[in-house]
Amino acid sequence: MREHHPNPASHLKELIELFDREWHRFSFPSFGFWRNRGWNGAGSGFELNFYTRGENTVIQDKRTMSFRQGDLIFVSDNVRHSFCRDGSFDLYYLMFQFDRPDLNARMRHLFDQLDIGSTPVSMPGLQADFRNLMTELRMGRKMSVMAKHYFLHIFVKIYMDQMQRSGHRNRHEQIVRQVIEDIQEELDASGKILLPAVAARYSLNERYLNHIFKSVTGMTLGKYILSVRIEGAKRLLETTSLPITEIAVVGGFYDGAHFTKAFKASEAMTPQEYRKQHAYLHIRPD
Repeated sequence: MREHHPNPASHLKELIELFDREWHRFSFPSFGFWRNRGWNGAGSGFELNFYTRGENTVIQDKRTMSFRQGDLIFVSDNVRHSFCRDGSFDLYYLMFQFDRPDLNARMRHLFDQLDIGSTPVSMPGLQADFRNLMTELRMGRKMSVMAKHYFLHIFVKIYMDQMQRSGHRNRHEQIVRQVIEDIQEELDASGKILLPAVAARYSLNERYLNHIFKSVTGMTLGKYILSVRIEGAKRLLETTSLPITEIAVVGGFYDGAHFTKAFKASEAMTPQEYRKQHAYLHIRPD
């Protein structure tokens, strides 16, 4: 029996992260454009089919499904038999897999939690992404940055569509996303970040905001802000000759000592040591 989960979008998000993280182990054994012809057999891997014209009825392992223009379906590598008659339809087919059995097993498990593996999903906005991806693959650029972009973009669109269809909008995730955007804008403008003020902006107390921020990102809001400040400081250390004390002030730290202590705790080296190892330019020591 199919396992049901209250929020399948989380599995789709995990799947996208898996594709992104293990892209160097990914391949497309077969892909192309299919027109009007029926079939009687089964593929040898995972597959996406996207219908661009007409209608079609497919029988997969005795399960009958009907498709029409704009429909998307995922076919798992454990489908034993697939059959349809000749008709009037066009579709893109895209077969893909990892080069490791454990990664394929993980992908199979995640897909098994999603509706796109059991019923067609209407996604008419995907045609351009499939066309662009196919063009990139036809040019022999299966592992290019653009091929990865188009492939992931397909799944990101599916993710956003599934969130909208289900009506399940994670309120916490929306708040955290907006908080991150606000913090980035304030830091870019060298503004001071006051946690009570941030919380009040969303009619929350600081403790509760920290709770939901950590539940989404895995870290408290304070640690997140510190990490952003550290990353900004690293960039200044790499590309400028600003003194450490000035970088501390620009980065929003209390003083040079506070900056050095926080930096060393994060990077296991002092700012001076980091600059020596990573500077793009020949920078005069402080």
